[in-house]
Amino acid sequence: MCVSSNLAGEAINISKTTAPHAVSYPFTSYFGINHGHAVALNLSKFLKFNYMNIDKSDTSFNLNERYKQIFNATKTKNIYELDALIQHLAKEANLELNYNKLGINIKNKINLILSGINEQRLKNNPVNLTVKDVKKIIL
Repeated sequence: MCVSSNLAGEAINISKTTAPHAVSYPFTSYFGINHGHAVALNLSKFLKFNYMNIDKSDTSFNLNERYKQIFNATKTKNIYELDALIQHLAKEANLELNYNKLGINIKNKINLILSGINEQRLKNNPVNLTVKDVKKIIL
């Protein structure tokens, strides 16, 4: 188990992560939210942002085709159904996605959160992001 965990960590370090993962670290560090839960907090927001900005994608793969594959795999027809599915799955897993219910006043803590984001980890997101973009997305 330890070897597998180490190898998974090394793989993530090599391949980097996308925005929901990069943004999760401050939620874990500053608010004690488990890492997987912290990733789930903003997953739908970034999926929607990337989908709405597909034409700005800077990837070696076709992002539109990738979303079609995601919709097919999840038996959803569009980004809104995918969002609803993610919300449902989070609820089924007892993951609270509301910042206020988690005791996080997002408007008061946004600068702290943004300061805890490793911008290098944002670079693997399929649509280029700045910290300013992240602020708009998670608020």
